[in-house]
Amino acid sequence: MFEQWSWFVLTFIGFVLIGFLVYLLGNRKTREEEKKYETYTCGEDFPMVTVSTENFYDSLKKAVGVDVLRNYHSGKLSDYLLWIMIGTVVVIFSIIIWAFA
Repeated sequence: MFEQWSWFVLTFIGFVLIGFLVYLLGNRKTREEEKKYETYTCGEDFPMVTVSTENFYDSLKKAVGVDVLRNYHSGKLSDYLLWIMIGTVVVIFSIIIWAFA
């Protein structure tokens, strides 16, 4: 019986050592820190671009017309949660109607 467990323990220890070796070789902070703030552009050189927080959603507002929703929303958290609840009920109700139709 000890022979079966000894092979299991030896295999387990081997996998732990291999995993630890892979962890040590793959854990290089310098490589992570160098690429942390670079923009991924499919291998092309691209200058660093920053967008202010005030203008981040301007393109979405222009494309979708989100400003129309401001007439229906007061900016209060309770109103926002009410809109989410109404939307959730509509989605669930639509799924139930579709499932039983």
